[in-house]
Amino acid sequence: MGATIAEKLALLKEHIEEDGGIIDLNWYDELYYPYYLYFNDGNLNNRSGSLIAFWGLLIESSDESGFPFFTGIEVFDGYRLDKYITELLKHSSAIKEEYPNLFSVIVESLMNLDMRHDFDKIFLKSYSKLCGINYRKNPL
Repeated sequence: MGATIAEKLALLKEHIEEDGGIIDLNWYDELYYPYYLYFNDGNLNNRSGSLIAFWGLLIESSDESGFPFFTGIEVFDGYRLDKYITELLKHSSAIKEEYPNLFSVIVESLMNLDMRHDFDKIFLKSYSKLCGINYRKNPL
């Protein structure tokens, strides 16, 4: 039987405390988990921890030490950014109200990644809705 979300989040907390941050963690192995499933969980620790994990994945990508999200060309399973964004959008009002600072850094991280990796071709509608703006690089 696989690990529970509580076990994964306890391990994540342990790594953050040991390493002094959330960058360069072992997201592909011992921390691998579908955290997006808990963005609206009834348990406060699961809900907040899953959002912190998502932010950690985004930071891993933005500091260019790795890109843990599946793009369709990998030979291994990665994190599905589309599922994370879908769940973030689905619960964005509640997340923004309950965790405004965390929501803000997640949105900022997504926008920074988009600027660097040109995600707007894939996720333009999601980002526009999430940010509440008409977000386009090429207005044509």
